[in-house]
Amino acid sequence: MGQSFFPPYKSLEEIRQVQLEGLKWTVQHVYENSEFYRRRFDEQGVKPSDIQSLDDITKLPFTVTDDLRAGYPFPLRSVPFEQIVRIHASSGTTGKRKVLSYTQKDIDDWANMFARCFEIAGCTKEDRVQIAVGYGLWTAGAGFQAGVERFGAMAVPVGPGNIDIQIQMLVDLKTTVLCCTASMALLLAEEIEKRKLQNEIALQKVIFGAERSSDAMRKRIRKMLGVEHTFDIPGLTELYGPGTGLDCPKHEGIHYWADYYILEIIDPETLKPVPEGEVGEMVVTTLKKEAAPLVRYRTRDLTRLIPQPCSCGNVFPMHDRIMGRSDDMFIFRAVNIYPG
Repeated sequence: MGQSFFPPYKSLEEIRQVQLEGLKWTVQHVYENSEFYRRRFDEQGVKPSDIQSLDDITKLPFTVTDDLRAGYPFPLRSVPFEQIVRIHASSGTTGKRKVLSYTQKDIDDWANMFARCFEIAGCTKEDRVQIAVGYGLWTAGAGFQAGVERFGAMAVPVGPGNIDIQIQMLVDLKTTVLCCTASMALLLAEEIEKRKLQNEIALQKVIFGAERSSDAMRKRIRKMLGVEHTFDIPGLTELYGPGTGLDCPKHEGIHYWADYYILEIIDPETLKPVPEGEVGEMVVTTLKKEAAPLVRYRTRDLTRLIPQPCSCGNVFPMHDRIMGRSDDMFIFRAVNIYPG
């Protein structure tokens, strides 16, 4: 075997020790270097020395989207400007975008996480990876490309849209891995079928991001494109971008890279942790991010932690696919209802 992008952790306990070290570092880092976080911690009455265990994370205040918009254009900045080598921003057509800064180490860490995604999906350096997502301010294209290159496969940076060019590359370059939204994959599958090109492509895997898709839709795409596996890749601009986890070929859940961030699941009404395995709002705390660290950032995305380990043997924990948004939740007869 070639290079592995997974550290040799033998148990979840080892990962939790790494998490504690990372949590202590992050809290100290932002307290010393971020005016926003120092003020927020002081208001909460918490100091870095108060963090002695992972359970102590609940002593820390939440960070929310409004905090990022209030800090525009460089929210949560925790390093000098001369250390910032790139920015990305959330999509959106109105109001202030959420702009996030990256140091070179942040970029390198992101590429390593992304390379893990290709490794756990069973890709090899022989693969040709067609990137059919947006570039520019959005994190997707840049993240996928950096991950492919770090992994060592061939990147085919087509970008979004343009069905004719997408199909030309699929046919002529014999692309083996396609990275796109589920709706783009379905559109391509329908057009390939319409043009009777099914025997002219060499696709083996499709990695979906950016939008939710049903089991029926994924099954239809697999059948039409003749691929065995479709994978789900979570992506959040505030948390580096896509590449922070992926489901393996067992498809029992999304392995997330818990040595880079802590994932809490809370009740969006009470803000308390939900029982393990129950659906709630995803809250993330970064452990190594330098330029714009997140401390208990409320993503508003709904998912659940999967208590049991994956049958693939990988020790990294899993969460379920994103099920909706806590913004859409309503209460019926004292029960939280999540549409969709």
